Amino acid sequence: MTAFQFQVTRGDIERYADVSHDRNPIHLNEKSAKAAGFSGEIAHGMLTMAKMVSIVVNEFLEPHQFMESYEFTFLAPVYVDDIVTVQVVPKGKEYRVSGICRGELVVRGIVSV
Repeated sequence: MTAFQFQVTRGDIERYADVSHDRNPIHLNEKSAKAAGFSGEIAHGMLTMAKMVSIVVNEFLEPHQFMESYEFTFLAPVYVDDIVTVQVVPKGKEYRVSGICRGELVVRGIVSV
């Protein structure tokens, strides 16, 4: 198993909101996020997933390999400034990926090549 880390910054969330046009206030406004039951603004799930897929593609795949499919399950929110530890376990043509932050499994998935 190999582990990597990334931090989700406010800038990451703002840029992702601009590119994706997902300007849901739970991502951009603390008051709205708290009203929805979160302790603060949360990262877009797809932003977190993209960072995790990027690790698999850039650290494990050869130049001639391509991602065929992926499937992720989101288990808990990732908040602004959280550091996510990504564990990657290669299994044949699949990479089992898990993201942990604040001592909790927040996302897990499989990337197939």
